[in-house]
Amino acid sequence: MRSRYLLAPVVLAGALTVSAPAQETSLLKQQEQLQAVAVQKVESSLKEALADAKRLQAAGSSARAAERLRTAVRQLDDPILPKKNTDVWRAQLNDALRQVEAGKKPEIALESTNPHRDAEIARVKQMIEEDKEIRRGVDTVGSLMKAGDVGQAKKEVEALSKKYGTNPTVLVLPNLINRTMSLDEVRAVHQKQIENIRLALVDLQKTATMAKVDYELPADWKEKTERRKPQLDPKLKAVMAALRTTVEIDKTQAPLTDVLKTISSMIKQPIILDKATMQEAGIESSTPTTVSPGLPVSARTALKTALANHGLTYVIKDNMIQVVTRDKAAQMMETRVYYIGDLITPLGGGFTGVPGRAAVPNTDPDQVRRNVDQLIRQIKESIDPPSWKGGGSDGRGDITYHAASMALIVKASAEVHGMMAGTLNK
Repeated sequence: MRSRYLLAPVVLAGALTVSAPAQETSLLKQQEQLQAVAVQKVESSLKEALADAKRLQAAGSSARAAERLRTAVRQLDDPILPKKNTDVWRAQLNDALRQVEAGKKPEIALESTNPHRDAEIARVKQMIEEDKEIRRGVDTVGSLMKAGDVGQAKKEVEALSKKYGTNPTVLVLPNLINRTMSLDEVRAVHQKQIENIRLALVDLQKTATMAKVDYELPADWKEKTERRKPQLDPKLKAVMAALRTTVEIDKTQAPLTDVLKTISSMIKQPIILDKATMQEAGIESSTPTTVSPGLPVSARTALKTALANHGLTYVIKDNMIQVVTRDKAAQMMETRVYYIGDLITPLGGGFTGVPGRAAVPNTDPDQVRRNVDQLIRQIKESIDPPSWKGGGSDGRGDITYHAASMALIVKASAEVHGMMAGTLNK
């Protein structure tokens, strides 16, 4: 899966047989994109004109300031600009021109034409206030756990979960209660969330700032993609690579332990099945299992097949393959956060391929939500589909979207996280 291009429409298939209505819709959409880019570009230029006029007037050049504003007004004759915008801007600029000609300083600020900006600003304010409360909550829970007051710590976590149920930091706080994460690890998740919020703020700022060339990637594009590069332990990478190995196996009613030894030998990685797990699953070393796919398969497929008949599965823990019950595997899942702001707010103008039109972020909340849903769906369909909730499987993995920090909160096994780290960077 090439996630960087996931959100672009697939237009190659059937391109020669596109119907007339589809062509009209496509042209209309392209025209709307061009118009949005032109509006933001002119708006930015007009703001510069007002700033220049103020500087010229302050320097004693009222005549040059007036001419600067007249030049700005002439930009509004571009037919691609919507009349509702040009009427407002023309009135504002003419008012500023009258002030300059009367010897007054033009104090008019252009009215923003971004229909989503007010909502974005409100969202930013809300996320900042939410973060303050969560920061206090993490400190409180950490202090209570250190003092041994687990009961009150649970109440604090429950209160935060009730109020901020989708917040990434709140979602991992229960791990502090059951001691599967340390306070430093929880704070690390929170710190990553703060960084995601910073990146979201950068995206918001770009909606009001035009690119200075015909086409350019965001200045922080490299930074954002670097954050999704797989930061995997070399030993974990070796285990995952071994599980991808193609194997040929034909075992019918063979002892489970013998089958596991065979697979272990093929991939040159130990597979741990302890007595406690066998007792919990009600099996013995001689319990028969069948793995006979009839064709070469990946080692992970063979291993899952061998275990599935007995209510077992495997997890990668401490960089080793460990056989566990499905219930225990669900308890051992990890919650991680992935920033996806640059994937779900694609550059609107950049996709038109029209010279002279700069790229701008698309922050239409409805479109962003559709992009998020599409990205989540494609992740679930391409990365270990049976491991996710729904879709006819008994998987326990889950993905939720935290709009404030433009991040996916993913609850999954270490192996699935390893796959995601590589996939989201492609």
